[in-house]
Amino acid sequence: MRAQRGFSLVEVLAALFVLTIVVTTTLGMFVERRKHMKNANETILAYQGLANEVEVWRHFSFGELEKRATDADGFYADMSILQPLKPFKTTVELKKTNANTTNIHLMIAWGDAKASRTAAIDVVRTNTGGSNLW
Repeated sequence: MRAQRGFSLVEVLAALFVLTIVVTTTLGMFVERRKHMKNANETILAYQGLANEVEVWRHFSFGELEKRATDADGFYADMSILQPLKPFKTTVELKKTNANTTNIHLMIAWGDAKASRTAAIDVVRTNTGGSNLW
């Protein structure tokens, strides 16, 4: 009997099947990685924008917080950092817990109806009677 040379059709098909599974899984991982990286980048930008806005609100005196909240059409800080998130919406809500304490809720919402996302931060301001820095 002659020595066999090469692979049978069944062996080649099995190898192609295994290779197809490996390639498909790898491509799926790259697609998911891209989605996660996009979400992470958007979240970082949103919280950087929130941090910038907190710094602006930190410099307002306690007495002018309510006026600033009603006068503002969104945030006071430069939001050019949020351009990749367009369209986005910013909101400021104040809640007075007592005469000397106010909670400031800052929020950024972005994305479409299917995948809307939000980032928010709450800051507590207290009237210390001193300077406007916390």
